Amino acid sequence: MKCRMCGFEFDETELDNRGCISCGKHDNCNQVHCPNCGFGNHPEFEEEFQFITKLKDRFRKRKSGN
Repeated sequence: MKCRMCGFEFDETELDNRGCISCGKHDNCNQVHCPNCGFGNHPEFEEEFQFITKLKDRFRKRKSGN
């Protein structure tokens, strides 16, 4: 997984407690916290963010081409 805040890449399956630091929502928390910056990433939104990133890149290419 790549952190959307700092860009650090890590394996979320190797984190203890999904990287949580006692927020109190361990039973129903769906975030994976980055071991570098602590940002809570949502794995289920990963595909949506990839789509948005591709869209932004496409717009940038069009803008720079004009």
